[in-house]
Amino acid sequence: MKTASALLLGLLMGLSGCSLHHQQQERAYAHYQDDAAAIREAQAAWLILSSPRRSREWPEARKKYNACIRKLASHLKEAKREGGMNEKKRQSLPFIIEKSPYAKDSNPWFYEAIFMSDEVDPTFRLRESVTVEGMGIPLAGLAPQGVSRPHANVLKDNGNVHTLTAILDFDRMVDGKPTLRTIPRLMNEHVFIGKNKVRQPLAANFSVPIALFWKLSDADGTELLGAFRPKKAINTMGLYFSEPYDPRKIPVVFTHGLMSGPATFANLTNRLLVDPVIRENYQFWFFGYPSGLAWTIPASRQRKALEELMQEYNPRGASREMNNIVMVGHSMGGLITRFNNSTKPWTLMKGLFELPPETFADMTLENWKTGLEPLHCDEPMLEQLQNNFIFSPARGVTRIVYMATPHRGSTFADNWIGRLGQRLIDLPADMLEEVTRIATLSRGMFLLNPLQLKDELTSIRQLSPNSSLVKYMSELRGDPNVPVHSIIGDRGRNDTPHSSDGVVKYRSSHLDWSASEKIVPSGHSVQDDPAAAVELRRILREHLAKVKGRQALEEADARAATPVWQTNPAPPIILKRP
Repeated sequence: MKTASALLLGLLMGLSGCSLHHQQQERAYAHYQDDAAAIREAQAAWLILSSPRRSREWPEARKKYNACIRKLASHLKEAKREGGMNEKKRQSLPFIIEKSPYAKDSNPWFYEAIFMSDEVDPTFRLRESVTVEGMGIPLAGLAPQGVSRPHANVLKDNGNVHTLTAILDFDRMVDGKPTLRTIPRLMNEHVFIGKNKVRQPLAANFSVPIALFWKLSDADGTELLGAFRPKKAINTMGLYFSEPYDPRKIPVVFTHGLMSGPATFANLTNRLLVDPVIRENYQFWFFGYPSGLAWTIPASRQRKALEELMQEYNPRGASREMNNIVMVGHSMGGLITRFNNSTKPWTLMKGLFELPPETFADMTLENWKTGLEPLHCDEPMLEQLQNNFIFSPARGVTRIVYMATPHRGSTFADNWIGRLGQRLIDLPADMLEEVTRIATLSRGMFLLNPLQLKDELTSIRQLSPNSSLVKYMSELRGDPNVPVHSIIGDRGRNDTPHSSDGVVKYRSSHLDWSASEKIVPSGHSVQDDPAAAVELRRILREHLAKVKGRQALEEADARAATPVWQTNPAPPIILKRP
């Protein structure tokens, strides 16, 4: 994650009492008596909540129980600020701190900071707060950077902000003391308590961890930098996990578009978490890249990242979840997604090289070098072409969603704004050298001067309907067994098929073979429209029914705690569940 500002750093230290205070003299724990009284109240509430016969008393008992947990958490944070929390002091507490399920061999204070959700502004990039009422207090745990990250070369962040709920568990007594637990909330909807194993919903705030994650992420604030100075944002390219990998959940891979970044999906994913079926069965991954690069370059990086994760999490190909990945691409991210899931990606080379059409029609993964022999490519050139155009469809992807994707290009790239943007983009030297070598073999490109060549190879230029790559995009097809869906904006004008989202016309976004097509009253940023979240929720539910069976949907719905979806900031306006 990026270096926090002095103000934010001060906030972190003030709330968490981190390592700066280890140098201070150790003080005795000052809240033993208050905590003991709170624990007695929490235990009385626990007995009520674990009795089915006393269900009418549950709402009030839950309030008292949660107030006690909040008091314990506040005291712990104060103790850490005043002198730290070493093993001796932890043993003196009137409760036990359980090992964290997210941090192996560590207690909850493994985190750099733990925030109670009402201590954090949830409005960063988010229009709503998604919460669930229940037992415990919602937390956001800031994990140390680089922890639990076996594939750091492809992951930029690995669950650096965890969605947690703290409870005091009286079914796990140790030496007469109850256990303070921090439960990973996206992995657990309920807690079962008492001898009757009464199911109680866990309290949750899903929005605060999202807001905090993107606030601290390396990718935040790099949208324009990545578009116009991509070499300065090249280190942000890779996959971002908002939560640690969960083998029980299906990955959804989001890819953003031009002049954008992975945080553009913050509102969309926040709204998806309203649905407990989505929370229980899906995990969200985000591919970020400097969008000023020609989109074939980040496409290559994305393939590499997905393949490395497949080797890490699905080496034997037996994971049902990893074999049913959903990919969602917005705008230029949709082109990257379509390209990486096409069965004959080398078709795009038709727009680069003057070769007979049958060369590409007959080309395969095995004979592609033979077809390119008339170009007299050297080995470095063949390697570059292979990295960019010769590959199999992404492994494990079984459903694709396109959002405002310019399959046939956008005239935005040809107007004066697009032409200005082309000249502002500063391509990294190594990237420019790579694409220049390829370009000098293509039709007429060697006649261009260096400035014209650079303009031709920018991402904006490659979105033009006149781009050689976009011209042949219409010929790309994926596996016919992989359904695709389209979500398209019409700016609320209801004039489809003559509509436009302001950047991409309907006739460019439309695909004849889409399994479904949803028109939403939005501009080009369809991912921010609530109707798009509802449609993606429907698609993901449909996908789950196919992968795990419709019974999985029914069981998850039966277990669901009622979510609250309210606008930011207060006063809240309760919205209907989508």
